[in-house]
Amino acid sequence: MTNLPIWNLADFYPNYKSKLIKEDIEKLRKDSESFLKKYRNKLNHMHKNGLLQSIKDYEKLEEKIYFIKSFSFLTHCTDQLNKEKNKFYQNTEEIISDIEKNIIFFGIEFNKISKKKINQLKSSKYLSWIENLNKFKKYQQTEKIEKVLMEKSITSSSAWIKFFDQSMTRLTFSFRNKKLSETEMLNLFSSPDQKVRKDAAISFGKTLKENIFNFTFIMNNISKDLDIDMKLRGFKFSESSRHLSNQIDKDDVDSLVKTVKGNYSNICHRYYSYKAKYFGKKKLNFWDRNAPYPGSNINNISWIKAKGIVLDSYNDFDKRLGRIANMFFEKNWIHAKPMKGKTSGAFSHPTVPSCHPYILMNYQGKTRDVMTLAHELGHGIHQYLASDQGLLLADTPLTLAETASVFGEMLTFKSLLNKSKNRDEKIYLLRSKIEDMINTVFRQISFFVFEREIHSLRSKFELSDDDISEIWMKTQKESLGDKVNLTNDYKSFWAYIPHFIHSPFYVYAYAFGDCLVNSLYSKFEESPHKFNDKYLSLLQSGGSKNYQLLLAEFDLDPKNKNFWQLGMNLIKNLIDELEKIS
Repeated sequence: MTNLPIWNLADFYPNYKSKLIKEDIEKLRKDSESFLKKYRNKLNHMHKNGLLQSIKDYEKLEEKIYFIKSFSFLTHCTDQLNKEKNKFYQNTEEIISDIEKNIIFFGIEFNKISKKKINQLKSSKYLSWIENLNKFKKYQQTEKIEKVLMEKSITSSSAWIKFFDQSMTRLTFSFRNKKLSETEMLNLFSSPDQKVRKDAAISFGKTLKENIFNFTFIMNNISKDLDIDMKLRGFKFSESSRHLSNQIDKDDVDSLVKTVKGNYSNICHRYYSYKAKYFGKKKLNFWDRNAPYPGSNINNISWIKAKGIVLDSYNDFDKRLGRIANMFFEKNWIHAKPMKGKTSGAFSHPTVPSCHPYILMNYQGKTRDVMTLAHELGHGIHQYLASDQGLLLADTPLTLAETASVFGEMLTFKSLLNKSKNRDEKIYLLRSKIEDMINTVFRQISFFVFEREIHSLRSKFELSDDDISEIWMKTQKESLGDKVNLTNDYKSFWAYIPHFIHSPFYVYAYAFGDCLVNSLYSKFEESPHKFNDKYLSLLQSGGSKNYQLLLAEFDLDPKNKNFWQLGMNLIKNLIDELEKIS
């Protein structure tokens, strides 16, 4: 675990104290004021060329806004206990928010342009952006209200997100006369020593419970903020805004949830029954759910070896993807070293097309960390390829956002499985992959069901920590079944899940992506001819094309009632194979 990389942010600015940041912000302010004078109340009187130029000017401003915000966030997230960096991050957020008020009119006024003039832009590269913007039309408010909402977000949702991050970063967990961070404690849940796992899990739950007032308060305020926005804009459900931004129908999400829940028993419960048997127990304790099997020969995987495994997987599939993946290592675009004050988990930040993505993870040397590296590199490759579309079209909606990441995991898993030298190694890889897929599909859908119930109730009354914990335990028991013992020590574990706070209702993206990739990979195995070119084209498209059109290239249709079950069947088949060779 030596020589783990940290990223180099010099492609933005030399450092967060650079005078170049202040100069860029001042120029951005002046440019936004000029944009306001040039286009406000004039869009509806412009012809095709003028409208196209207005979009290009708007995109240029947004590019600089996100350039500065990306640098601020990436500087902050690896050193959240640094007071100066915290101040820089907050000040930047507030200054940029003030500047953004100058351009907030653009989307509102663009949606008021006559259909006749919009039709003149049908041949434009920005057509999909215009169409998606138009979907928000009936939910938009006046410019005055939108400005107030933007300003108030600093002291509402954004403030609670920051408070959550700061609270989690500052928490320490007692473990055998030591004080450990969240990342260090979660790593102990994968220890081969059952006593270590148990002590870590109980201590983790105890500390969350001791701080539960803060987390309950945060959850209530995040949920109420969502409820206010729902009612103000006229959405039917709290989750409606998520579906709209993801360019997906609620019916498709409902179909996915129904299919996954319908497979709780024959996949999720079945697997934990299998695992309990090999642990010599009638039931697994919750701290054993992701634990290594007894007698497993677990060796730490060095960063160099992990890099080789993942790069080989991408190169074996397509040298073009391998070359892009290698850039992340060669150019220091990855921050893998666990550090005090660094945010937990992993992500790939797309930043802006004029720069490049950056990957954050906390590498601990486990097989799961290798898969996380493959996952985030998939995101990074996708974001890198889509950047050619420009800022407004590069962002990939949920429907395809997890495709490249989960596909990258599948490539790595298949590569390792094909190279496995004996039965025990194959069993180990199958168990690891099945657990990852269960965590990606079933656990995330159970999280989504939990969120639906929480936000539905919160619209009626404020929730106590007992209210939230009761829903948490109920939804988790449904997904895990009666072969996993959830004690009271688990009641507060909802409190550390960042997705509930950072991006409510996003979690179904993982299940969507996993099931989609299962079908996509099956198509690759059935007919690899020309698959790679079509796959790269899908990634390069970013958000410029509707996901149904892109998937039609592979003869896949998420509207088909059997589509989601195909993804379930692949997991079921892996369990069949595991039971057969065990």
